[in-house]
Amino acid sequence: MIKAIKLKKILIFGMIFLIFFGVLYYKIFLFGNNISKNRSASQTEDMLNAMKNYCAEVEVTVMSNKTQNSYAMRQEVDGDWSMQEVTKGENIEGVKIELNGSNLKVSNSRLNLEKVYENYQNLLNHVMFLNSFVADYENEKNTSSCYEENGELILEVNLNNHSNTYINHKKLYMDVKTGKPTKLEIKDNTQKETICILYNNVEFK
Repeated sequence: MIKAIKLKKILIFGMIFLIFFGVLYYKIFLFGNNISKNRSASQTEDMLNAMKNYCAEVEVTVMSNKTQNSYAMRQEVDGDWSMQEVTKGENIEGVKIELNGSNLKVSNSRLNLEKVYENYQNLLNHVMFLNSFVADYENEKNTSSCYEENGELILEVNLNNHSNTYINHKKLYMDVKTGKPTKLEIKDNTQKETICILYNNVEFK
């Protein structure tokens, strides 16, 4: 009889402990993880918004089936105005492309040439600009993902309806500590890398 009472007390104590532990686990672990995820999503959104207006010095490598060419460039985006200038690169050094609204201006400081195209749409969503990546990432028609790996925040997006088969997938690496991009990979519909951009210096506006 005494053993039965003791066993009953042990069972009751065990049940109370399990209930207490379950409540504690829910509050600390599950609820805590949700807060962490929400904070991470908020930080990611802040990073994306910052990339809509920026200036950067970049190294661009363009790969095709037979060739690979590298260029040093300067990029700047401010609202509807964006600019990309080749500061180092065989045959195209000095070439600057400026987009202002729907107008495109192409100039070459070395050759003293300049041409303006009105109502030009083809480059308004230039794949090598960070704000273009943000637009693709936020587009609900595309498939996007976000995760951390080796101290970097990695954002990926599949361009589900892109007409150019050479631009099908984008992968952006960001430094978790600084919140700034370090590399952008652009791949074709076979997952072969076509463009790689390294960010040497990025300043947000």
